[in-house]
Amino acid sequence: MPSIDSANLATASGVKSLSPQGLNDRLAEAACYAVLRRLMPVLRHGVAGAMQPIRIVLVVLERRVQAPEPDLQAIAKNVTTASGLAKQASIDCISALEWTGSSNDAHVSVRSGVDEAIKLLAMELSANALTLDNGISDDLVTAPQSFLRTVFMGALLAFCDQSAAAGTLQVTLEAATDPHSAGRLQVRLLPDDSGKSRAAPEDMICRYRLIEWPDVEAMARPFGVKVAQGDGWQTLELP
Repeated sequence: MPSIDSANLATASGVKSLSPQGLNDRLAEAACYAVLRRLMPVLRHGVAGAMQPIRIVLVVLERRVQAPEPDLQAIAKNVTTASGLAKQASIDCISALEWTGSSNDAHVSVRSGVDEAIKLLAMELSANALTLDNGISDDLVTAPQSFLRTVFMGALLAFCDQSAAAGTLQVTLEAATDPHSAGRLQVRLLPDDSGKSRAAPEDMICRYRLIEWPDVEAMARPFGVKVAQGDGWQTLELP
């Protein structure tokens, strides 16, 4: 049986035929998918949590309807409550689905993007003895939601996966000096002396592959921005 070298394998898989831009696009897509897989359990849990209150109200409503003398005022109140909960659950479900790709890449405040990361990465951060501090105080600076949900979220996951120190990840915003730039996000690790250490890879809550810095670089490339990292710090240029 003839041997298959890497060149032949690349040709057979179609990789060799890709242009440099096409290869970069594939790497960015793969990195985005890896980030999404890491977050999917939390997103799924959030959708299930949004549905649970509706079920509880409907159980109460069913019992009241089946009562010998139904309390119409209480039933009306339950219907109103269920309607409000259903509306919020619909919003939560749509928001979760948008993580798989939105046709309308709206700009959102960077501060709200950091708040979203605090919520979704709470368990990941806790497992690695890390906390996330949002040092952005206003909503004036915005960025594409897709950037915050891929590049920024991936950078934080890379910190979780690669850092060995415990502490606080402080996110701040550096004002733009270039009129063509929106500014730059800075993530710095403020170590603590609690004696805690990050979880071993085999103890990770999510057992998908780890996120590495080349993944972050690949996701940032389509936005045309620069990202950098060092010992205990990251910087992400905003689109």
